[in-house]
Amino acid sequence: MKSFLESRELIRRLKEGSPIEVDGEVVRLPRFSEIQEAQPGDFGAKGKQDLIVAKARTATWCVWPLNRRAKFQKKDSEGFTLILKALEESIPDKPVVGWVLTTGPIDDAVRAKMNEDGHRVNRVPL
Repeated sequence: MKSFLESRELIRRLKEGSPIEVDGEVVRLPRFSEIQEAQPGDFGAKGKQDLIVAKARTATWCVWPLNRRAKFQKKDSEGFTLILKALEESIPDKPVVGWVLTTGPIDDAVRAKMNEDGHRVNRVPL
């Protein structure tokens, strides 16, 4: 599963458009017309992990694969939210769906808040 978090493998899966199973849940993906890697700095955020921005007809997805042991916490969520807001400003005609894939544990309150905001955060086992 670790290879799942590598940009090339994740981009391949997004291009296929087939459902992805994470956290015991099947996530259905739209057909993406454009998929590219980006740096958090491109959107005014800090971080070394690449983002993947995938544009579909109805929405833009921002996928952030995080291969780390640390817990995904409130400060991580806030940084990702800033990236999503910057992306929404650059593409105002489509909603942005955020999706974090992490190998570390996820704070339950952060997961609930992200789900409430229409975004996803899932744990990918090593």
